[in-house]
Amino acid sequence: MAVKILKTKIASAETISEKVHKLRINFNEGETLEFQAGQFVNLLVAPGVRRSYSIASSPADNTGIELIADSVIGGHGSQFFANAKAGDDVEVLGPLGNFVYKEEARPAYFFATGTGVVPFISMITYALETLNTQRQIKLFLGFRHEHNIYYQDYFQNLSQRYPNFQLLLSLSQPVGEWQGLRGRITEHYMREVETNKDFSGFVCGSRKMIDDVVLNLTNSGVPKENIYYEQYY
Repeated sequence: MAVKILKTKIASAETISEKVHKLRINFNEGETLEFQAGQFVNLLVAPGVRRSYSIASSPADNTGIELIADSVIGGHGSQFFANAKAGDDVEVLGPLGNFVYKEEARPAYFFATGTGVVPFISMITYALETLNTQRQIKLFLGFRHEHNIYYQDYFQNLSQRYPNFQLLLSLSQPVGEWQGLRGRITEHYMREVETNKDFSGFVCGSRKMIDDVVLNLTNSGVPKENIYYEQYY
């Protein structure tokens, strides 16, 4: 798929959890951006400054793309997302990246923390809604606190519509009357790996998170060639 530069406008901007922002960027009439689920784009976030962001929307949406990012770090990219509003000009370079969904017969397990889930929104949506995959899909998703959570309702809706998809969301530091899973996602997926090692693993998060997950999986007997990963910061 050819890499191109699109100059367009932000269609909508919203804050979806504490310091996490979602942008909708529509294509101009006659333009499109063909990409694979899991790829990312570069945005011009300041004069001469580009930052990379995974595409959250499905490739089946040919009218635009959705991007999700946090503003915790506070740099140029953070400021861009925190201050973005509908109607602002935006320059998009893409698609980029080789971390993409691969349709196979064996189950697909996704491991993510925080904004590491963004490419998986695209992958899982595409697999279920466009490919109508029959493979078992599980998403092991971790956040720290309740106010960090986003897209829980979205994934729960998918699980109700597609029996082969399951969300396992866990909080490592719950502070309220949290009724869901607790602890790091490690303890939840390791129980799964004890009974099944024949799956494709997709991992996205910080470098430490990725290193920990890959090491845990390979030490448990999951073939390393079946594990795909991408670091988001």
